[in-house]
Amino acid sequence: MRMSPLKAGTKAPEFTLTGIDGTSRSLSHGDGEPTLLTFFKNTCPTCLLTFPFLQRLHERVAGAPLRFWGISQDSVAETRVFGEEFGLTFPLLPDDPGYPVSNAYGLANVPTLFLVDAGGTIALTTVGFSRADLEALATEFRRRFRIPGVTPLFVEADNAPVMRPG
Repeated sequence: MRMSPLKAGTKAPEFTLTGIDGTSRSLSHGDGEPTLLTFFKNTCPTCLLTFPFLQRLHERVAGAPLRFWGISQDSVAETRVFGEEFGLTFPLLPDDPGYPVSNAYGLANVPTLFLVDAGGTIALTTVGFSRADLEALATEFRRRFRIPGVTPLFVEADNAPVMRPG
């Protein structure tokens, strides 16, 4: 049976996970804040490519009513090392053994990103690394939160590929 990630327009499954900082975080419908969920594994080359740009985006929208959560398919210790390596400043939440949250979201590949709106509906799903998708996300955040300087997310010196499958 082949899984495919939940699509835009679908209600996001609710969950509670404990972050590497020991804080419990829950995604609940209608909790008032949009949330960007990025599922990853620390051995995934495409995840290694994606996370510096997610951190850049997170820094550029700091102060906006928006949550960034990284959902890790690794142990707490491995997830902590990953976060330190990339200087990540948003919460990292290891999925419990057996990946119940990853399975609820229909993951087949990582990275997979879901933008969940304030009402608990998936507004965007993207799999792998796509400059166009990440730039569109940055543009949406700039528009929605009226934050100047969010875009362009990429600069020529980044030498980032146009896309890379997960």
